[in-house]
Amino acid sequence: MPCHNAVSREAVLRTFEAQVAAHYVGQQQTWHYVSAALESYTGGAPRATCSDWTVHFTGPSGSGKTFLAELIGNAAFEPWGEEAYDIAQYGVASGGGALGAALGWMVGGPLGVGLGATAGGLAAQKVMQAAMSSESLGFRVPHPFPSQCGVLQHKFSRGSSLAEVRQWEYRVALELRRDPTSIIVVDDIGRLRDAQAFEHFGTLLCGVGGNSIPEFRAGPEPDAPLVPAGEALFVLTSDLELDETEISVSCETDAWEPMLDAVRAQSGRFWQVMQLPAPDWWQQISLVPFRELCADELAEVTRKYLARQIDLASRQVKVSLQRSSSWVLGAQRMHRWTGSIRHGPRALAALDAYVGEIAARSKLEGGRQGGWIVADFDRQVMKPAQQALASTSGEHAAHTLLYAASRPRVETTWLNYTTFTHTTSLCLEVIARDDAPGVFPRVQFSPMRHLCT
Repeated sequence: MPCHNAVSREAVLRTFEAQVAAHYVGQQQTWHYVSAALESYTGGAPRATCSDWTVHFTGPSGSGKTFLAELIGNAAFEPWGEEAYDIAQYGVASGGGALGAALGWMVGGPLGVGLGATAGGLAAQKVMQAAMSSESLGFRVPHPFPSQCGVLQHKFSRGSSLAEVRQWEYRVALELRRDPTSIIVVDDIGRLRDAQAFEHFGTLLCGVGGNSIPEFRAGPEPDAPLVPAGEALFVLTSDLELDETEISVSCETDAWEPMLDAVRAQSGRFWQVMQLPAPDWWQQISLVPFRELCADELAEVTRKYLARQIDLASRQVKVSLQRSSSWVLGAQRMHRWTGSIRHGPRALAALDAYVGEIAARSKLEGGRQGGWIVADFDRQVMKPAQQALASTSGEHAAHTLLYAASRPRVETTWLNYTTFTHTTSLCLEVIARDDAPGVFPRVQFSPMRHLCT
């Protein structure tokens, strides 16, 4: 069954360009190229060769390759999933029986109590069965890239062999069965070890003969079915170790041809170091060059990153309140939130200073641009804080933070339908570790008193 979060084909390109304008920094030439590739993916242009369903991002580490792949995935498949309400929240049968008993007493006295309770319980069970067969027993929760349906991201371990490539093949087949138009992202493809691994990987992408529709076997068994991938889009990334004398991919360069010549030269050096001939498929897939990020662009990266985290945190608060609500028949309790989340200048300054410090210390060739530092911070620090915010318990859960700041406004209707309206706003704080330079800053959410500092 296709993923419910799939974006309509005609809206994918428009969504991608809107997300790039809002969230991406630099690499204008590159994402314009990606826009053309998305036209082919969404059916706006014929697909005849493996270069039509595969793009290969290459350039310095931390220059935005994986993040651009993330925006492609989010443009095709929105980053959310369905979470079922806890059945215990409904109390349908008991609530229906109690309501039926009350109505029975009003109509038929003591005898009506028993009949009403039985009828109410049976009616409530029918309602429950109907609801269970529909999609009404769930609500949307954030599934950030790459956890949403329709997206698969993989990063081979260094020195991966043919066996690891085959395991990846089986995972891709499962994803394609779920949705044939999936976005498949493979980071650091240069980590493969030998000619066999590279050859099988290329055969999967370009098919037998180089230009046939690729097929992925669904398991190790000889009779396992082959799943075609003609509707999918594959995004590959590889890092370019910069030569300090190579200025064609420096931050001042925006000309496409010099950037392309530079990454082609680096590609040739890669195969020389590997002591392997460049496979045919490698040369059939177009290289999409990335350049270094300039210092002012890196500062913009941190600013836009925090803006995205505020948007995600707002959705996490709503999820936490959904999980804390109850739908017991005759005693419903709903939580809603009218506040907001913001960050102050201190949070931006702390993250910006940390990224600049780690980038300056980096021994990684090409690591000065630092986008990878933000990615590490997100994985190690920000994501755990976001997950705690969305939970229903704990001192860092949104439900706890909102109640600690102020009591909600309570409204109850005659059917005992109670709404709790929370008005407290929250601050996203990034706190520098002055006692431990170079250590990840802390992240916490706290009730806003007046302004976020």
